[in-house]
Amino acid sequence: MPTQYRLISIIPIIAFVFAAVLVAGGAPGSAWAAPQIVAAVPTGEEVELACAAGGCSAEFSTICLQQSRIAPSRDTAYGLHGPERTAVAFTGTRKDGTTVALSPELLRFDSLRGHSAFKFSVPSALLKERGLTRLTVKVERLAILLPVPEAGDPKPQTAADVALALSEVKTTGGYWAARNGENMAMVRLTSRIINRLPNKGSISAEESNALWQQALAPEKELTGEPLALNRRYVDYCRENALLPGSFPMRRCLGNAHDWFLKDLNTDYWKSLKPTS
Repeated sequence: MPTQYRLISIIPIIAFVFAAVLVAGGAPGSAWAAPQIVAAVPTGEEVELACAAGGCSAEFSTICLQQSRIAPSRDTAYGLHGPERTAVAFTGTRKDGTTVALSPELLRFDSLRGHSAFKFSVPSALLKERGLTRLTVKVERLAILLPVPEAGDPKPQTAADVALALSEVKTTGGYWAARNGENMAMVRLTSRIINRLPNKGSISAEESNALWQQALAPEKELTGEPLALNRRYVDYCRENALLPGSFPMRRCLGNAHDWFLKDLNTDYWKSLKPTS
């Protein structure tokens, strides 16, 4: 592939990375209005929670349902909207291979990168308490997450706000997710890779190739230029992370993931605005 084409294709991501860093700098406190309601995007398959340092977690793709509200700062706590319990399947596996359904309310939901990615987690002690060896989460459909209310919030989310967001995501959210099929496949593929990467640094070319093949396997319909573009971002982030002072591969790919998700969110917002 010509070097010039590769560099041009990477430029939007680089710009998005720096923009994301700048936006993440502002951390709203209690004097700010409640942040946006978001929706977790369907995963298409179970996502395993990785356990380390007392917790088990993975990152999940999300979209913003309220363009007029501020994006959540990192580690803002959210909760699963009550009626959405059936949209999130939380499963534990025992040593003998049998599985048990767990309540999704056991999960903690925290913003990770604005409205584009959230961390779902539980204390690792849950494994011992329930006699489990593995935990997975599958988002079956767009599932609404609400910011945990804060005392003194000048503009909290109201019941009317939640009802409107729920109505809009039910009538138009699924449609726009389907319309952005290629982008959603790139989002899922990138998310699978991210969840298998170390928090810092990079991985070898051999490890990257093996991880790419594993993550790509479920995306049979992702072909052509979108597939090639996704691979270029993976290679760029791996190579860039090897340079002194560069972003870790996980962080670089996180911003690529958010860029792929951007079109879906833009289309969704546009669809909610009057045309006349």
